[in-house]
Amino acid sequence: MDVYTFTVEEFIVHDTRATHNDTLALSYTAYVNGDAVGNRVIHLGDFDNGEFSTSDYVPSDVGPSLAPVVVNDPAAKAAFIFQLVNAGNVPSGALSGRLAATADQLAGITAGLAGAGAASISAAVLTTAFPLGLLLEGFANLWSWLTVDCDGPVAVDQISGPRYVLDAWTDNPIRTFRTRRSYAGTDSATGCGGNSNYEVIWSLKHSRIWMPVTNTAEGQLLSQTGVSAAAHHGALHTFGVVAGGIVNHARTFTGATWNVDSLGPFNLAQIAVSAISFNDRLHVFGVRQDGTISSLAYSIDGGSWTPHSSAPPGLNTAEPIAASNFRDRLYLVARDSASNQLHITSTSDLLSWNPWADVPSPGLQPASPVSAATLGKTLFIFGVYNTGKTPGLVVMRNSTSDGVNWSGWDQVEAGARPEGAPSDVPVDVAAGVFHERVYLATRWLKNGQFGTDYIAVNFSRDGDNWSGWRVPQNNAGAFKSSGRAGLAAVNDHLYILSPQLDDTNNQTTHVWAY
Repeated sequence: MDVYTFTVEEFIVHDTRATHNDTLALSYTAYVNGDAVGNRVIHLGDFDNGEFSTSDYVPSDVGPSLAPVVVNDPAAKAAFIFQLVNAGNVPSGALSGRLAATADQLAGITAGLAGAGAASISAAVLTTAFPLGLLLEGFANLWSWLTVDCDGPVAVDQISGPRYVLDAWTDNPIRTFRTRRSYAGTDSATGCGGNSNYEVIWSLKHSRIWMPVTNTAEGQLLSQTGVSAAAHHGALHTFGVVAGGIVNHARTFTGATWNVDSLGPFNLAQIAVSAISFNDRLHVFGVRQDGTISSLAYSIDGGSWTPHSSAPPGLNTAEPIAASNFRDRLYLVARDSASNQLHITSTSDLLSWNPWADVPSPGLQPASPVSAATLGKTLFIFGVYNTGKTPGLVVMRNSTSDGVNWSGWDQVEAGARPEGAPSDVPVDVAAGVFHERVYLATRWLKNGQFGTDYIAVNFSRDGDNWSGWRVPQNNAGAFKSSGRAGLAAVNDHLYILSPQLDDTNNQTTHVWAY
């Protein structure tokens, strides 16, 4: 996830607005594509001249920043606004709403200017939507509600632009843009002090981290198996399975907020389900306790679900199945538990199914379920196999352009390992398509040791030439995965989802997203 942290770090009072002390409140507001996605008001207290750190006036477990804001779309227009105001005479119950309304006006004024100067960014110049030194004087009427006694704004500023512009400003060794600016106050009322004079040090920090898939009301998404992910009607959907055959589900449009709910219970084996968007519906397939495959439910909007039991007969499996939309048909790939042979079938309506057909075997021992993805006019399947010789376990792929004839199994990138990890072992593989490339997300064990699982990603434009295995950057430290990942792209962003292994209590059910 791309996460942004906006902070007023310090303020220096050269001249107060009031005769003696200013009673300061600090307001933060964040917008993405015109929608308010974060806000906070901090009552700092009374201040005379001097230099002050905001962290000294808030609880240490809360901190002085706006709560982290997720902005996953590189083209999304984002704006971060702070208002530092002398507001000793505003009822505390009214202050938050009035500051939020003022922020909305500021965001509206600058919406057409966000990102001005983006084509000529330099390390020394930051072009914000507000001309420096004009904001308070030119827009003083926005704080007309703040006029009792000596109340009024003392420092207001913002940073805005398309997310890729914010990235350019924050792309430095510590991924932080920090500035120190002077703010001359508006005319103060008769009987107050002179016009205020403040300096403020504020910053915007950009991090790429794994974040929990959670909703405040419903809690965090849980799964005791690997997870599945699919894009449907502009939203990302992810699914996990817990005891009792309950399928847990989470949905997001932006990656910033999630809806979490459950489907079922179904009579499922403890095996991950598979999700696929097909014919204007989002379908979920699972493996029942008797090994049969079933279409468990479908949804048109992702909010309400209809039970559905159609499934291809005649095959039992003990592994998750792979699903892909190919040649205007829904294809399923499954491994027969009796013969250990991969089979494939398809349908155009989920009512009638083609007979199961063999997928040619590589003649190697399978070590993971397979995943499937369609790139252009080609259906790819991927799995981990044991070569029986060095390098041992490898990620392999096969492909077809018609669902009948296959190109043959081949090692992905000749069995290459993540950079600097020649002894690491692949565990399983998830596949998805993003920007006309097929992507893989594979769990690896460091030196083959369990409990060291991490995820690395690879991609290719043709299934033959690969970019190399890369571990997603995580500013919060190493992320340990406890189950097969889900991989899906929506709104110009590729999401990786996985249950996390927690070293503290061996918790393996909480699902996180990147």
